[in-house]
Amino acid sequence: MAEQVVADKLKLSDAPNKLKSKVWQYFGFRDGSPTDKAKCKLCFTDVAYAKSGSTTNLMQHVKRKHYVDLARL
Repeated sequence: MAEQVVADKLKLSDAPNKLKSKVWQYFGFRDGSPTDKAKCKLCFTDVAYAKSGSTTNLMQHVKRKHYVDLARL
């Protein structure tokens, strides 16, 4: 809940619906349009991801920094 309040203040928008990985629930975009970096909704760090659709960096960030096991979601 608190994360959403801060995310609202930063004007983070959710990832577009075409991005289907579960990891996108933890990331958004500052200006609303996808770039080569997504912002973590938990710690507000910019994390690079590939435009090809690879979300490995995003998954590793959530796993290492926030101890979230995406396989369990």
